[in-house]
Formats: sequence, structure tokens, C-alpha cells
Amino acid sequence: MAEHLLFSQNLKGNEAHKPISETFLGQAHIAGTGPEGKTCRECIFWHVWKERKVAGGGIEKIPADPGYFGKRHKKTPCELKKAKCNRPILNKANRLIPHTAKACRLFESAEHVLPAKKGG
Repeated sequence: MAEHLLFSQNLKGNEAHKPISETFLGQAHIAGTGPEGKTCRECIFWHVWKERKVAGGGIEKIPADPGYFGKRHKKTPCELKKAKCNRPILNKANRLIPHTAKACRLFESAEHVLPAKKGG
């Protein structure tokens, strides 16, 4: 399960602090501060890194889709896996974020967006 940010004694569960409570550890900024109705799955920075061999014997890291959980069945679609927000921000937690997390203010629309569930 993904971790939400923890409340301190100074932060309460009221409406003003709701965006902070909806933010997952590792998100680039506070959830819900991006475009209305957008999620991390639709952002260009939401992906995983895969290694690829390059000419000369080196290794290059490239962004890739996180993929789906389990096997594909006709009756049960597979849920999309969690991924990292790779927006370059110093001192950011390195955790996996669910694709349903609300977009932050650093949201940039991706050209290729994966469906939330892989149908059968």
C-alpha cells in the first residue's frame, strides 16, 4: 500500500489541509494542485526506469511503462502498477505512487497514457 504524508499535531483533517492528506510520499508536489480531474498516470513524469545496453558496452536508463499486475483474464481486468514520479526535485522521497493519485502543480500531459485497467 502506498504511503500518504503524515499529519503533525499542527495539521488537522480540515478542508484546508485535505490536499496534503491526499498527497502520497514521493509525489513531486501537493496532490490536487494540478489540472482538475488529472491523475499522475496522465503525467509525462509518471513511469519506471529500465536499463538498456548501448553500443560500447555502456548501460542507459530509459523511461518505460510500469505495466499491469497479474495475468490478463477476460473476466477480471488487471490493475495498473504503481510507478515513480521522476520530476527532478531535490530531497524528494523515492517511493511508488498509485496511478490514481491527483495531479500536482508540476503536471505535464503525456502523449501516450496507459488505461487504468488492462481489459480482457
